[in-house]
Amino acid sequence: MLGSAVQNGVALSDSIFLFYHDETDFAAIGIVSVFYLIISAIGYGFSKGGQILIARRNGEGNLAAIGSALTNMMIFQGAVAVVLFLGLTFGAEYFLGLFINNPLILTKCLEYLEYRNWGIFFSYFGLSYIALYTGVARSTFIVIDVLIMMLCNFFLNYVLIFGKLGFPYMGIAGAGLASSISEAIAFIAFFLYVRMDPMRKVWNIKVKLRIDFEQIRQIAKIGLPVVIQSIIGLGSWFVFFAYIEKLGEKALAITNFGRILYLFFSIPLWGFSSGINTIVSFLIGQNHHESVKSVIKRTAILCVGTTMILAAPFLAFPSWTIEMLSPAASLDIMRDAVPVLRIILVILALACVGAIYY
Repeated sequence: MLGSAVQNGVALSDSIFLFYHDETDFAAIGIVSVFYLIISAIGYGFSKGGQILIARRNGEGNLAAIGSALTNMMIFQGAVAVVLFLGLTFGAEYFLGLFINNPLILTKCLEYLEYRNWGIFFSYFGLSYIALYTGVARSTFIVIDVLIMMLCNFFLNYVLIFGKLGFPYMGIAGAGLASSISEAIAFIAFFLYVRMDPMRKVWNIKVKLRIDFEQIRQIAKIGLPVVIQSIIGLGSWFVFFAYIEKLGEKALAITNFGRILYLFFSIPLWGFSSGINTIVSFLIGQNHHESVKSVIKRTAILCVGTTMILAAPFLAFPSWTIEMLSPAASLDIMRDAVPVLRIILVILALACVGAIYY
């Protein structure tokens, strides 16, 4: 759950700190972070292709082929990252300008992306390592790496957004820089862990590039449906935020608070939908096709149950729980988000089943 929700965690951290900084920045981070989540979801989707391939080799007992799958996944992810980085650098202002009317909100979004764009490389390569260890069902270090990233992100958000401890005051731009630096630190930590892992030799992981275009084609083919699903889902979310932006900064801030709650409640969904990829592919690799349907059904039930337990306090006492999270100055925004919360939970209950079967 933690590994799959890493981008959710970064977006949550950025939003929480900007919530306490400025209402305009908080409104802007709502729309720009959804836009950036689409970019992140492309890398996440293709990493699922690599994860499924690694889990298949693991199920077949062909451990020496895992290194080749990782190398080619990272080559492909790097190529995609370069294309998207160039697109964001030179096309973000034009693209976002098509959807955002408020010039101040647009300026804030571009300030964030100016520094956030650089994190795409570390994010995509980091997702490849997460795919490796999720694919072989060894997720312990993923938890540690995510904790390293989140702690760095929280600290850097605090000092860069508010200009504390001698750091420059950067506002929303500081959130973008904090996230990129945190992703770089997390990637370096993961790289060093892989280099020290004794299983590296068993998996035949080498630094030397060995491009296998057939394997890259397989990763792209398996991952593409997940990418399309993410682009459609998050893309419609982005368009929705663009419509809300036209209603004013307060409406956008209220909706952004709903987005924060959605990101929090969807952590089990991301985790279980990632884990089921490994389990199903592993079972197929072992020729246990008859077990797949039962495992998917049980996972869907577990995902719904975990999500609803997480959401229970908000369902039972929405106003009280929301007010616990905010200073008095922002209570009106949070109270107005209560009806949005109820809709979100209905959507999530359906998504918990749909995403697992998908």
